Amino acid sequence: YRDDDRYLFLEALISAQQTLYISYIGRSIQDNSERFPSVLVQELVDYIGQSHYLPGDETLTCDESEARVKAHITRLHTRMPFDAQNYQPGEQQSYAREWLPAASQSGKAHSDFVQPLSFTMPETLTLESLQRFWAHPVRAFFQMRLQVNFRSEESEIPDAEPFELEGLTRYQLNQQLLNTLVEEDDAERLFRRFRAAGELPYGAFGEIFWDAQCQEMQQLASRVIACRKPSQSLEVDLLCNGVQLTGWLPQVQEDGLLRWRPALISVAQGVQLWLEHLVYCASGGSGESRLFLRKEGEWRFPPLDKAQAMAYLAQLIEGYREGMSSPLLVLPESGGAWIKACYDAENDVMLDDDDTLQKARTKFLLAYEGNMMVSGEGEDIWYQRLWRQLESETLQAIIAQSRHYLLPLFRFNQSR
Repeated sequence: YRDDDRYLFLEALISAQQTLYISYIGRSIQDNSERFPSVLVQELVDYIGQSHYLPGDETLTCDESEARVKAHITRLHTRMPFDAQNYQPGEQQSYAREWLPAASQSGKAHSDFVQPLSFTMPETLTLESLQRFWAHPVRAFFQMRLQVNFRSEESEIPDAEPFELEGLTRYQLNQQLLNTLVEEDDAERLFRRFRAAGELPYGAFGEIFWDAQCQEMQQLASRVIACRKPSQSLEVDLLCNGVQLTGWLPQVQEDGLLRWRPALISVAQGVQLWLEHLVYCASGGSGESRLFLRKEGEWRFPPLDKAQAMAYLAQLIEGYREGMSSPLLVLPESGGAWIKACYDAENDVMLDDDDTLQKARTKFLLAYEGNMMVSGEGEDIWYQRLWRQLESETLQAIIAQSRHYLLPLFRFNQSR
């Protein structure tokens, strides 16, 4: 402490004419661990303990006398006003009537604030709504059920000229580039349009960036072109789990579904393909479904018979029903990492020994928390609105619901 602080404290001591009262928080409200006062207060207590003694303590040692003096001048209060000790006879006895029922454990507990909302499942559900829900179940609860949307803060205009594109801008550019290459159109014309619109880094940096994207997207486009066949849209009209599911399934080939995205492989991408695959098979389709991604990433599901597809589709519709009443805690990347660590594909069983569960927990937290290079799934603004810190109870709920809805993806995925 600076000398100024000591002089101010000394002035406060001198100003006290009859009584000096100093208070501080001595215990943590979280875990009841000991907390210490400021250095000035501690020095004052030590000085009083070493300079005085209580009547009758003349024969005690210095340490014993000091401890008794400190105990005499220090009064330890309970952390909560409804602590039963506050109502014991004595100088500190409380007479606050409002806390007496809680102190005597005779009060009535309030029901939990968080309660599921009543939800009536519509007779008709569009495929688009179901896809939107499963793209992000927690976000869908806020947007579709509560009509709440969290807008990210507007970023400031950068002062420096960017040398490459980031995030969503890069993905959107790659999406257009990939589609152009798949259609075997002129990519050079697309480059001129992007450059004229100022959507590429300036000068030579833009050309270098474009060439790198063209090279990577061409590899992905070649995989798509090799499997691509004439396609058409398939009308969806299914009665499943008491709901009429309607809509259109685009780009249906004679050998199944073929999808492509300029993104790295993720469980969230697999969920979307799985949903389309179930609708396709439940509608009578007999082909497989494939999703090609960057870095040789791939999701691939085999043909399912109609009854089996309807059963799994009913499960996803039930998830929609549950997720419209309360947030459905299906975190695809974190929950998927846990499943992947536990699932033995060769024997089609979930391992539950201690070593496997510990490994699965580590994988879960790695995907949830991220690292210095990659942000974790737990930073998602929609999850942050439900919980700030991941408690054990929430973790177990995420694992249970993710396992229930995501395990079929890993069970039927044929790309290893």
